[in-house]
Amino acid sequence: MNERLNLSRLKEDLMRLDLGITMPFSGKFLPNKGTLCDELVQGSTYLSCFFVFFLLLSFLAYPVFGQEKPMEAKALQKASEKPIIEVKLDKSVYKGGDTIQITGKVPPGMKVNFIEIASTEAKVQVGRLDRKEFKFYLTKEVPAFYTIIINEDYVAKVEKNGTVEERPVKEIYAKFKADKKWKIGEFLKQTNADFAYITPPKLISEIKVWKTSIVRTIIGSRGEPLPSLTDKKDIKKESARLLQARMRKLEKLFVLQKITTNEDGTFSVNFKLPENAPKGAFSVIAVVDKEIKSEPAKFTCDVSFPKYYFPVAGTSVNLFGPLILALAICTFGVIMGAGGGFILNPLLILIYDIPHPVVAGSVMPSVLFSQGAGIYNYSKIGFINLKLGITVGIFMALGGFFGPLLNQFITLAEYKFVFGIVLLILAALMFWQTTPGYIEKSKKEKAILEEFKRRAAAAKAQREQKS
Repeated sequence: MNERLNLSRLKEDLMRLDLGITMPFSGKFLPNKGTLCDELVQGSTYLSCFFVFFLLLSFLAYPVFGQEKPMEAKALQKASEKPIIEVKLDKSVYKGGDTIQITGKVPPGMKVNFIEIASTEAKVQVGRLDRKEFKFYLTKEVPAFYTIIINEDYVAKVEKNGTVEERPVKEIYAKFKADKKWKIGEFLKQTNADFAYITPPKLISEIKVWKTSIVRTIIGSRGEPLPSLTDKKDIKKESARLLQARMRKLEKLFVLQKITTNEDGTFSVNFKLPENAPKGAFSVIAVVDKEIKSEPAKFTCDVSFPKYYFPVAGTSVNLFGPLILALAICTFGVIMGAGGGFILNPLLILIYDIPHPVVAGSVMPSVLFSQGAGIYNYSKIGFINLKLGITVGIFMALGGFFGPLLNQFITLAEYKFVFGIVLLILAALMFWQTTPGYIEKSKKEKAILEEFKRRAAAAKAQREQKS
């Protein structure tokens, strides 16, 4: 109403003017009275209608636009949420040799391709010599037990030269298993198992590094200290190599097995815990791909008598076996004038799968008991030559100093090769001493020795008579 009154007053004021004005509304020259008023009123009406229409449109559109932002936010939030993977174990406490039943559920359409099982409490010291760069790596935080179960039906995808190649994991596994010089880094990449290599880089905080040389390696020196590895990417690469140095065999680190995934997303797999599994906490993680992984499911491995857990070796052993073995071997070793360690060492490695540096270091003090008892009994029956024993013992002490330092740079294959050569030489010498020719020769030498003894005794008796 007020707008109409204002327009009427404006029209009356303009009608009093007798002017000719060019109006922008019509684009014509308006000489007649009243024309200017009509055009202004008409233009104002158009503007008012346009303004009202704009307000009405904005009011109607506001609820729609106002709802778009929450809907978009919900969509983005839903897209950013990762699928949930559930992992369950049939028990919370196991013993070595028990079978673990691993079950769970993934969203329909997905499959569990890897399962990582690692000891998170029991850790061991592992060292490795890089013979190309002559660098020695050492850490005390390597999991005592580690394995990745790979679904045998999985098809690995590897990007190469800008294209993605697909290969069945069975073929890759068979190829690396046949290769004695297999490299864990290449295996992880080609099988996509690096998606499941999760726990070791988290457990290891530092890997020490030394720059060594051939001379330093021979004398057992670690060399010049270098900056330690603390970056997680560097630790991930080197920790895998250290695990290979500890486990050695491909089938110990990676198990090719069927992981059954049903249409509803439920999956299951059984895994037998090794008899020598370390005690303490373990974690189990199910992995679909690089991004989709489960939260760790945890269990505890219990070790009780007659088994005993050796923390340095990171393994559990039935005590009765090594004790009976040590009794039999040391009895035979003392007869040969040794402590028996040269026989006990390879048997402990072969039967109980204990790392060779740990075996060598552990058997040394145990041999002291057998050697001490042997020295006492041999002294009573008069078969000890102290001068010879002390002279040889000095050089043995030097060998005992350099040996343990050098042992940390030697692989198990080299250890077996050198040890086997030494045993073959000893066996050949002892066999040669049983041949008829050697026995006949030794009889003659013995007769000559007896004749020298008889003459020495006669000469001594004569000197005593003269005196």
